[in-house]
Amino acid sequence: MATFGVSNRLDFRLPWRSPVSRRPRCLPTLLLAAALLAGCSPPYDATAGGANTLRVSVSADAGESLNPYVGSQSPIQELRSSLLFEGLTALDPAGKAEWRLATGMTSNADRTQWTITLRPGVKFTDGAEFTSADVVSSIKYLRDPGHATQGLALIQMIEPGSIQAVDKLTVRVGLSEPFSPFKEIWASVLLPMTKTGSAPAKPIGTGPFAVKSFAPGRESTVERFDGYWGEKPRLDAVQLIEYPSQQAQANALLSGRVDIASNTTPTIAKSLVGRDGIQVLDSKGNFSLRIGLNTAVAPFSDVRVRQALRLLVDRQQIVSNVFSGYARIANDYETTAPPCAAPDIPQRAPDIAAAKRLLAEAGQTDLSFAITTDGLLPGMSELAQVFAQNAAQAGVKVSVNVVPTPELLAKWGKWPAFVDYNPVPYLPSVLGSLLPDRIGNGSNWNDPAFVKLAGKLFSSPEQDQCPLMNRMHEIEHTSGPNITPAFSDVLMPHRPAVHGLVPDVNGRPLSFLTGVTVG
Repeated sequence: MATFGVSNRLDFRLPWRSPVSRRPRCLPTLLLAAALLAGCSPPYDATAGGANTLRVSVSADAGESLNPYVGSQSPIQELRSSLLFEGLTALDPAGKAEWRLATGMTSNADRTQWTITLRPGVKFTDGAEFTSADVVSSIKYLRDPGHATQGLALIQMIEPGSIQAVDKLTVRVGLSEPFSPFKEIWASVLLPMTKTGSAPAKPIGTGPFAVKSFAPGRESTVERFDGYWGEKPRLDAVQLIEYPSQQAQANALLSGRVDIASNTTPTIAKSLVGRDGIQVLDSKGNFSLRIGLNTAVAPFSDVRVRQALRLLVDRQQIVSNVFSGYARIANDYETTAPPCAAPDIPQRAPDIAAAKRLLAEAGQTDLSFAITTDGLLPGMSELAQVFAQNAAQAGVKVSVNVVPTPELLAKWGKWPAFVDYNPVPYLPSVLGSLLPDRIGNGSNWNDPAFVKLAGKLFSSPEQDQCPLMNRMHEIEHTSGPNITPAFSDVLMPHRPAVHGLVPDVNGRPLSFLTGVTVG
């Protein structure tokens, strides 16, 4: 935007997107700037968008679609999809997988076949009954490489010919290899269930809201679906209004044109607190920004260079300067999956002398390179800039290359160094971005020992998974492709009239709106 999915850049993004050149539908820029400088803002308009409508500012995307299966989803699409569609399971705000359209999943002895029991009495937003036939068609659509869905990376182990409806509420799925975390994987926003035959032209879901209006790059409104099987939304509607920048979103919040600004930097968020009663929801969790190093090209194919660059990072400075303290120090491996304890790995600290020795051994005493980013999320450009300052202490010259998002994605997997992000738990992170030939693996990392452990992890029962994950973390820490200095909070400023928001460890609080009220 919340859910599991293929991690990072080509995955479901948080409620952020690179700006599209479109002037915000708000007060004139100079007037708003004057209001901001004066420490005040225009009056709050409580009726815009209709009574009992929650208005959310989001980053603009002129190329967005209502199809939840498109190959490269923007944050606005992912947010809207989380309101319109559901998966077989979902992650709750604490990050635990819970049942949604399914009520149970059981496997055979070697975990190569799974039987899914579906929830009875579920309706699509057009009033049609949800049955096993819809699950079969949805999985087959996702599993078809011709549709280029992002979710395919998570379910490549499913044998296409083995998906069958046993009865109205039972589906059986065969796998090409054992896979234990079956329940968890279906929590991904990339694996929604849709009505048979409705996708991709007019996809219909079972979510708590239905589409009312849709103007790509400008605005979309979803309205409450009174036939929803679960907790009925207390809101009549949610209006998603698109703006070209983070500051424009903040201005819209101050002007009273929206109730929530879904995308602000820590600096902007702190500046908004208390003005007109504005509050900030702080979702502390496992969201990370990271610098990816392309292991398929020199000099980053040399593990000594990757190790040296990690030793140049001042993680406390990044927490303080990049995230204004809204983060915790990380140690160059992805988040530990609950309820596993963190691995016993000493926290990496800056060591300029050791970094210089490693670079000399690798023949890189005059190392110079660029880090590419689109600045999509708060902190991306700043992370690259602070790292460049850190690296300069060892004589390493780093420049920051800011490019438009389409250009970044078009050359994904070819950039020597880049800023990436990951909002998802460990298991889908492995599937989506840490194994070879996966769409999220922009670093082209392929470590045989890591791949072997991943295979064991996916075939092992839950009680045996923590030691395996910790051994994988050790490999990430030692020879992995990413510099992961911190796990950052996701901040969401909102007006005082908004009640019932809950923080989410995966940084997607707007996925949980059924209990929210406004006004």
